[in-house]
Amino acid sequence: MKTDELGERCLVKLVAHVLSHEGKGVTGITYQDLAREIGYLNKNGEPQPRLGKSLGKMGHLLATVDLGWNEEIPHIQALVIAKRGKNKGMPDDGLKEFWHGYEKLSHAEKENKARAEWQKIAEFGSRWNVVLERLNLGPIQRAPSKPRGFGTGGESPAHKALKEYISNNPKLIDADAGAEAFLEYALPSLDKIDVLFKASDSWTAVEVKSSVSDGVIGDYERGVYQIVKYSAILEAMRLDTRYPMPKVVRTILVLETSLPATLSLLADRLGIEVYDHVKPSTPLT
Repeated sequence: MKTDELGERCLVKLVAHVLSHEGKGVTGITYQDLAREIGYLNKNGEPQPRLGKSLGKMGHLLATVDLGWNEEIPHIQALVIAKRGKNKGMPDDGLKEFWHGYEKLSHAEKENKARAEWQKIAEFGSRWNVVLERLNLGPIQRAPSKPRGFGTGGESPAHKALKEYISNNPKLIDADAGAEAFLEYALPSLDKIDVLFKASDSWTAVEVKSSVSDGVIGDYERGVYQIVKYSAILEAMRLDTRYPMPKVVRTILVLETSLPATLSLLADRLGIEVYDHVKPSTPLT
């Protein structure tokens, strides 16, 4: 079986796995169980070695699918988990191909990252059948629910551009120049911080709001209160021995434009650091 064909078979089985868990919360599936589902176990009952490579191919295939609405396809390959070893119960480190820095996270951080993605995968619902149709692989019959309205809840290109610009330019927000950036860092609450800079003695958590927020009622207010929430969670993590927290933890709000006057006053009262009028451009040198 060719790697591409193997990846397609994995995708169909994973979508079926998601749709069968509607209303119950999707869970991971081991490499061994997935290999059994697609008939790819060796004579010893273990997954054959090309399975991991095929999941990577599948991930890149999904990135090419144009759904026609503003929402990225979740990393459904994150459902495939290790049965043993340091990543037991979690996706293996091969996922670093799609999640930069994943292999450097602690087990607890990996668990948060995976659970947040599983939630996103579940919420994608029967839109997975649209993905399969685009690839001429489906749909899977007995899809459990109607698709939600397309174009809602997705990440805009402007938000993604600002987030990636910040991650490549820590000096813009006075983060340690040598800090490593993690995009969509998952907290224990399954909230995801847009960018987290990790240095040996400090963390800087960044929530970004692009100019798109100018036209979204309540989005700037949400951003202010997200900072309050993230700050509280990060402080609570200091009491959890699974998270070796540094002495300094900052949470900041980065805006492509600026806060309305009333929210600017609220941010001042709450002691929130705000960097406004930050526009993606040529990376700083």
